[in-house]
Amino acid sequence: MLQKKQYANFRYAVSISLLLSLVVALFLWYYGRTNSFLIINGAYSAAGDLFFKYCTYLGDGLIYIPLLIYCIFFNRTFLIPTIASILICLLLTHVLKRIVFPDVLRPLSLEAQHFLLHKVKGVHINRANSFPSGHTATAFSTALLLVTVFKKKAWAFLLPLVPFLVGYSRVYLAQHFVSDVLGGMLIGILTAILALWLHPIITRALPLSLQQRMEKTTL
Repeated sequence: MLQKKQYANFRYAVSISLLLSLVVALFLWYYGRTNSFLIINGAYSAAGDLFFKYCTYLGDGLIYIPLLIYCIFFNRTFLIPTIASILICLLLTHVLKRIVFPDVLRPLSLEAQHFLLHKVKGVHINRANSFPSGHTATAFSTALLLVTVFKKKAWAFLLPLVPFLVGYSRVYLAQHFVSDVLGGMLIGILTAILALWLHPIITRALPLSLQQRMEKTTL
């Protein structure tokens, strides 16, 4: 089970993530859906193209693979919140993308209104299923859970900045509107909270022998 210090660090990280969400919400409210996108997408540079082209991969679903490997070999008790996080995040994002908001178009649709979009060479731009940003949701849920793994308080303040950059990259790369990123941020935060809430509940439901095996960390 997690220690009190780990839960405290998690609360710090969640608070910072919610503060970042508020900043994004105010930016979106002030400039609107289209203009907020154009401001970020239009502030490009060669260095920004290179950085955000690769930064965005930190929100890719493949990021779960090294996390799962780490859990199996170094921290088996963390398998439960990790798997719970994957399932919750996938469920929420895909239900919203494909059932609740299936017709929401991505920024590429602005070209029909004669807006000029900045596109990064080598980045494929999708057209549909814009809301919410799955990359942002994945990045936030993963970063918040990692706060409980790294334990040191400093990570609670630093790690939320990583998924924030991922969310920024989704707008920079013309993949999402700011509203999509805000939705992804909130889903990621909710996912991490639910995953940690389910952790002790699922653990207690497991057979004692399995609980003991999971408590043993192998190298």
